[in-house]
Amino acid sequence: MFLQWLLLRSCFQYQKKIRKIIITELKDVIKKYSQPRRTMFYYKNDIIKEDVEDEIPDYPVNLFLSKSGYFKKITPQSLRMSGEQKLKEGDSITAHIEATNRTELLFFTDKCQVYKSRVSDFEDTKASLLGDYVPAKLAFDDEELLVSMISTADYEGFILFFFENGKAAKVPLKSYETKTKRKKLANAYSGKSKLCGIIYIREDSDVLLKSTAGKVLIFNTALISPKATRDTIGVQVMTLRGKNLLEGAEIADERIMNGLKKYIVKNVPAAGMGGKDLIEFNQLSLNEE
Repeated sequence: MFLQWLLLRSCFQYQKKIRKIIITELKDVIKKYSQPRRTMFYYKNDIIKEDVEDEIPDYPVNLFLSKSGYFKKITPQSLRMSGEQKLKEGDSITAHIEATNRTELLFFTDKCQVYKSRVSDFEDTKASLLGDYVPAKLAFDDEELLVSMISTADYEGFILFFFENGKAAKVPLKSYETKTKRKKLANAYSGKSKLCGIIYIREDSDVLLKSTAGKVLIFNTALISPKATRDTIGVQVMTLRGKNLLEGAEIADERIMNGLKKYIVKNVPAAGMGGKDLIEFNQLSLNEE
């Protein structure tokens, strides 16, 4: 038994010496010949299929989005031959955009997420059809609702987010551009306060705000500095008292600017003024139409 033990011990020590020699020789090889690996390992799910731009036909289209989330892509020729837009009972068209088949789309939801797509991902349709239901088409999360659609061909300009606490965030559209074809981005905007409006602008513009107290103000977005962080909480633009909230925002076009000049402010935050004139102005506008 003792001789067997000596034999096993000798073999073990001999194996340890051999391992040390092998390790030493491998380290020498690494020092002399090592270089960065030229190939990479990928899982099948990591490979993202890139669209070949030239294979996507480009042609003019009209995009329609309804309040409940139905999307239609209609060619100008088809639109000229169409009658009224078919909608579900109680639904209405909230956006009509002239674009092309290669335009990119950003669908913002009430869960602080944005789903990215292309117009070419949707089939051409007709006004007489309901169109695609966006939450189903893009696989929204359960109970997630669509709140706004932004279209772009170059990711220039800014997105303005308005929140019930009176704050506004100005985020460059470039912040949503991705090198890979990612379909969903989380933290697309701040969730600290409830969102009450999204506006896309190519350049600084005048915006009209209205609070639940009936206060109104108009300011130029140049007063807000842009923040590259998508979920920035923004800056205070409207001073609110008590339980009052910011309830809406819209671009102040030339018609609005001419009729409501006294609501224009040169600095923010501002409390705004009573909107009695705004009600009269809206009634006058409706009568004119």
